[in-house]
Amino acid sequence: MASLQGFDPAQSGQQPVDDSGNAVPVGVWGDSTIGVGVFGTTGAVTANTGNIPISSVAGVVGHGLDGDAGVWGESTEGIGVVGRSISNYGVLGVTFSAAANTPGVLGTSTTGGSGVVGFVGDATGVVGNSITGAGVQGISGSGNGLEGESFGVNGSPPAAGVFGQSDTYGVRGVSGPGKGVLGESQTGPGVKGMSTQEAGVRGLSTSFTGVLGTTLGAASGVTGFQFSAEEGSGVLGESIVGAGVDGVGLRGIGVRGEGELYAGMFLGNVCVTGSVSKGGGGFAIDHPLDPSDRYLRHSFVESPDMLNVYNGNVTTDANGDAHVGLPDYFEALNQDFRYQLTVIGQFAHAIVAQEIANNRFTIKTDRPQVKVSWQITGVRRDPWAVANRIAVEEEKDATDRGRYLHPELWGKSKEARIHRSQHHEKQLLRAIQLAPKQLQQRLEHALLRGNRVDLGELKRLVEESRQLADFRSSKGPSKIDHYRLEQEWQRVQDLIKRME
Repeated sequence: MASLQGFDPAQSGQQPVDDSGNAVPVGVWGDSTIGVGVFGTTGAVTANTGNIPISSVAGVVGHGLDGDAGVWGESTEGIGVVGRSISNYGVLGVTFSAAANTPGVLGTSTTGGSGVVGFVGDATGVVGNSITGAGVQGISGSGNGLEGESFGVNGSPPAAGVFGQSDTYGVRGVSGPGKGVLGESQTGPGVKGMSTQEAGVRGLSTSFTGVLGTTLGAASGVTGFQFSAEEGSGVLGESIVGAGVDGVGLRGIGVRGEGELYAGMFLGNVCVTGSVSKGGGGFAIDHPLDPSDRYLRHSFVESPDMLNVYNGNVTTDANGDAHVGLPDYFEALNQDFRYQLTVIGQFAHAIVAQEIANNRFTIKTDRPQVKVSWQITGVRRDPWAVANRIAVEEEKDATDRGRYLHPELWGKSKEARIHRSQHHEKQLLRAIQLAPKQLQQRLEHALLRGNRVDLGELKRLVEESRQLADFRSSKGPSKIDHYRLEQEWQRVQDLIKRME
């Protein structure tokens, strides 16, 4: 096979020019109206090598017969290889090997740069389409498997640094010891996930936290905002055998709840290992006489002491004596005993003849066979109670002075409420910022300034938000058209057949 040689434009009668018509000096020029402009082969041609195919679909064809590159481009300062097309692919890479590690296009960097960089003015920098496999796969030994950056231009908001869309995983990141997917942002979300029917972001771990959120500022590690006029949850936690939601405050509050109807609702038993501080309380049950239509409510009995109450009925014997036994833990649990006796059914005198000793006391009446109703109270003296006595009267600390637990009952505004610090409104404002900017002011007015949420206005805001989201998605990266993708793939296959 003949060697490849350059030519002198003056001898050939041809001169390559740039877009402006200026002459361009080149080492090799190939121009053909019926076939390949330039054809080159590297490597020894053995006796059993057949005729090397020449494709009529390429301006330059290069063949490497012994493992060398078919086409090699090298530059010390500029671009090594440039592929340009007016109406089709700038560069097409095809491999005929079925091996998974033989890509159609391979980009490699040995000095810390990027293996592959895609850049475009107003469309997607890199697009990867696949019928059954991954659209784009990024693998790294110690760095980032897939990295994307996006910046706003001329005041316009930045688009997605990495955009993935699929019937299974839009973007999937797999890492051995490092992070599967890492998203970083200076002003916007580091990672944003959207879905119409499933979870916007799903986290799965076989041995650690499914989703971990950390903040280094005065904000929340994880914030959930339910922007809907329908019932739902800002944050939902479910567990099969463990806790649905764990809240731990190392030096503060473990779980904070605030709501217009209820600050918290527990559909089941509640266990509290510490003390409970409340403004009041009681029970609410289905009314025994009308359980389907009414409730019955009773208030708790309050006391400044940690008081235990024991009571019963007893009838004195022929001598007017009655011995009352108490639980075997009574004296171990209680101190400061108080007695009340009431005679039933007749006029008689009743006294406590012997006070409590060995968990027993004795009642005596001036007549035999007298029924007596008795009540004993004691103050708890177990170690926990001794260490946690209630301060009946307590001075408010400096931060709470001038503020009230229930300011509206004292003719004060809600801003004077204790425990309602700016933290709550800051959290709500951060959540409002997740809504479209065009609606944030109206949403803030509806949620922060009104006495009650206007559900009609909220529904209108939600609908407008959905319309804005649809508008943004129509201007963003286009959705996958599987029919068009099949057509594109068929075009590539036809081109490969012609190359073969």
